[in-house]
Amino acid sequence: MPARAATARAASAKPAVATSGHVPRRGRPSADRAEAIDRAIIAVARHRFFADGFDNVSMEQVAADARVSKGTLYARHPSKESLFKAVINATVAGWSEEAGRNDALLPKDLAGRLRYHARTIARSSLRDDVQATRRLIVSTSHRFPQLSAAMHETGYRFIVDLLIGEIEAAAVRDGIPARDPENVAKLLVNALSDLHIQEGLTPEQGDAADRFADRVVDLIMAGRAAW
Repeated sequence: MPARAATARAASAKPAVATSGHVPRRGRPSADRAEAIDRAIIAVARHRFFADGFDNVSMEQVAADARVSKGTLYARHPSKESLFKAVINATVAGWSEEAGRNDALLPKDLAGRLRYHARTIARSSLRDDVQATRRLIVSTSHRFPQLSAAMHETGYRFIVDLLIGEIEAAAVRDGIPARDPENVAKLLVNALSDLHIQEGLTPEQGDAADRFADRVVDLIMAGRAAW
């Protein structure tokens, strides 16, 4: 009996765990990993929102497609509206970064600088992703006006303020007062924002967009004494 009991005790005992290898511990992701997670979430959400519309996208779908837990997603974006706003902000930030890559080549004179920005605005208005973003904003604006406001602040207002800065800097540089730079900037942006509708232009007609932008700037500059 003692021998039998010893055998039973040995059989029921837990096997020894090898400790020679490294056993990783769960913890917070590294900064690089956290950034990669953020990018994946935004990329997936952007694709889903553009493809399916705001109403037809669920947070669960985004989490599954981005291969993160719902807890991870909600820790970063507490609601679908919050996630949508983050997508819009990231999208516009990407456009701004792309548009600013050649800023070092900007001419020194006001007309040249306005032509550069005008061409950027005109060509951007023809892009499929820009148009898709605007359609998505319009489709949700009546229920989520704060999302439309976010697009206004990060998109339209950003461009207007950039042009205001150009006009005010030129006023100091050229010794020509600028009495109404805001409305001049808005006039320029509004004249070029819907060329795919106004002129029926497509993304392949960038040269035509450039010519239209140049003409708008020429007309605005011709009236500089009035503004």
